[in-house]
Amino acid sequence: MKKSIYLLFFTCAAIILGGVAACNRPISNQEAEAEIPDTVSYNFNIRPILSDKCFKCHGPDANKRQAGLRLDLPEEAFKALQDNPKAHAFVAGDPSASEVYLRITSSDSAMMMPPPASNLKRLTEHETDLIKKWIKQGAKYEKHWAFVAPKKPHYQL
Repeated sequence: MKKSIYLLFFTCAAIILGGVAACNRPISNQEAEAEIPDTVSYNFNIRPILSDKCFKCHGPDANKRQAGLRLDLPEEAFKALQDNPKAHAFVAGDPSASEVYLRITSSDSAMMMPPPASNLKRLTEHETDLIKKWIKQGAKYEKHWAFVAPKKPHYQL
């Protein structure tokens, strides 16, 4: 009887730990690319990345804002940069002309964002790919969901 209880305990523990290990395993590049949606949404895909990694220095708090760049408002994100009037944070349709994309993919510590001294985590390859695709698709900002009037869904039977 005691042996069967121990066997049951260790079997359950192995299953649980195996499940946890499977959940915590790193996502491969192929799996991450598969997760990039056909249409990248600002509200669901991009805003969380910018909020987590960029808004601390480039968000709504004027006292903490760096380089005069505000990324939470489209009219601010698309205008010419304060330090370089020929450059723009986002250029709809062109990641290679978008200063944000160039900086989040840079390996030059003087250019990279977030800067190493900020102690903010670098964007993952998946996050960088999402931003690149969003820019290619026109870098369309969306109103926060709380400010969008609900619409009744159209059902077809």
